[in-house]
Amino acid sequence: MNSNLVENSSVCAELLAQRFAPWRPPALFLQLGTGFAWEGLFDAEPRQMPLAELPGMPAGKNPDGEEPLLLYGTVCGQSVLLLHGHRHLYENLGVVPCVLPLCAAWKAGARKALFVEGALSLNRDIRLGSWAILTDFINGHSLSPLDGHHAMLQDPFPDMSCALSQELNSDLVNAFVPTGMPVKLAIYHSRPGSQFCTPSEAAFLKQSGADLTGHDLVMEIIMGYALGCQVSACVLAAATEPVPYLQTLTRASWRETCAFCSPQLVRGLRAYFQQ
Repeated sequence: MNSNLVENSSVCAELLAQRFAPWRPPALFLQLGTGFAWEGLFDAEPRQMPLAELPGMPAGKNPDGEEPLLLYGTVCGQSVLLLHGHRHLYENLGVVPCVLPLCAAWKAGARKALFVEGALSLNRDIRLGSWAILTDFINGHSLSPLDGHHAMLQDPFPDMSCALSQELNSDLVNAFVPTGMPVKLAIYHSRPGSQFCTPSEAAFLKQSGADLTGHDLVMEIIMGYALGCQVSACVLAAATEPVPYLQTLTRASWRETCAFCSPQLVRGLRAYFQQ
């Protein structure tokens, strides 16, 4: 499976250029997580293809019932490759399906990547429905996407202390805030499994310095930076830390929060491309 990422990235990049011809290298590779909507983002109806058509990607729906989709079009005149829905480590498919779309986009010329996800807030200052830009992360998984894939990297030992681009983060914050989308700066902890954390786990994660926790983002951030991309992650507080016996966290309410806040994100992203 390790060799598939190296081999398939070039094949997938060529397929993207063919399916979305005429192809211009994307100014941004944008990945939207579960519940987020892209309507209103593109200048015109984007072209689409199922993610499963990329060699090495599994077919079928993810646990949220989504069939991940690749879209290509322009936003304020700039080319954007968008992945709507994606594959997760908790699907037990391995790390390759999580990062192959990013690697293909990089091979096809993308040098900036933005990952948008919902998360559970551990910080009272990051309230339900509010946004954060990540400045750091904690990998709670027992693996790295770089394991076995060093042939793709210029440096097999990348320094992750600056994995999240200060320049791209600043550009996003400067674009988002005037649109009425204030953002906090935050640290994210990625956890294995698809379950919500327990109150004790939430307390432990707060002690580790995390402001937000979820199941995603870290594999993509590590790989994107290691490839040489400018990487940012924008996270929505789609739920707040669990209170035993007083609330029940559900994926349905998580998705509803992401959908409700999507128009705000779209306005912020279009403002970013207009800078």
